[in-house]
Amino acid sequence: MRRWVCCALLLGVVAVLGVAAPASAKECGGDFPARLQCWKAGLNDGVVGVTLRSELRLDGTKTDRAAMIKGVLGQSGNLEVQVPAGATTGEGGTVLLMLATQGHRLVDRKAVITPLSSDTRNELDELCSQRESFCSAVDDKKALTGDDLIRKGLATSHQEYEVGSLGNDDGLEKWLLLGTATALAVLLIAFVFVVRRTRVAPAATPTPRTADEPTRALRTTTRAAPSRRVGPTHPATVRTPLHPQGYVELDRVLYRAVWAEPAEPPPAPGSRVDVADPPDPGSDVLYAYPPAPARHARAH
Repeated sequence: MRRWVCCALLLGVVAVLGVAAPASAKECGGDFPARLQCWKAGLNDGVVGVTLRSELRLDGTKTDRAAMIKGVLGQSGNLEVQVPAGATTGEGGTVLLMLATQGHRLVDRKAVITPLSSDTRNELDELCSQRESFCSAVDDKKALTGDDLIRKGLATSHQEYEVGSLGNDDGLEKWLLLGTATALAVLLIAFVFVVRRTRVAPAATPTPRTADEPTRALRTTTRAAPSRRVGPTHPATVRTPLHPQGYVELDRVLYRAVWAEPAEPPPAPGSRVDVADPPDPGSDVLYAYPPAPARHARAH
């Protein structure tokens, strides 16, 4: 039983971790046009979020870049670009920010925005015609910060977005981590409780009484060896098997007793026996004998 409970608790931990752990973003590799093509494939299904944690190079051929930039620009309303604190966009990341709309450019104030070279600016003439303000801000100048873009109204503060949005990934991760820690703590407490409960060996349970009055007490005694019938005896009822020791009931009290007739099979629970006090003063185990015929007749 303990093994099954432990397995269930471990499965619960795995289930909690599986639910609480956020899914990793889809990887889109290759050069800049290949990445754009990969991200563009999801734009028809909804918002595609891209987080720039490292510099994104503007590599690939000009022809391929132009084709993919034009394709993504037509669906830019579903493109969301995030730049966390300390990250540098690279020229490719800056172009990706330019492709997104102002409300979907989520930058931390301490992010670094790489300026576009004059050659890149000339290459992106068509894109810059639609994103003139952004293109001018990053046109062949020194590196900007996320704060520069935010103050110019060209991007949205990532921190403000976290506070105001229920769907923010960073805020969600914090709640998921807190929920995971709480669930694990509860499971651990339950595990310790179950283990401690199952370490206690169950006590022997006597056969239930059929008499009207319940047994008043259980008297524990020491072990004694069988002996011949000695001294006065009293009628009692067997409550647990005498193999060779068990319990008998005498005056609604359970006593430890030993079957004193090894040549005969011990009586079953519910049978009547005669019990006698042990001859050894240091023992409390009663001796059980077959009932005397006359007493057996009176019992019935």
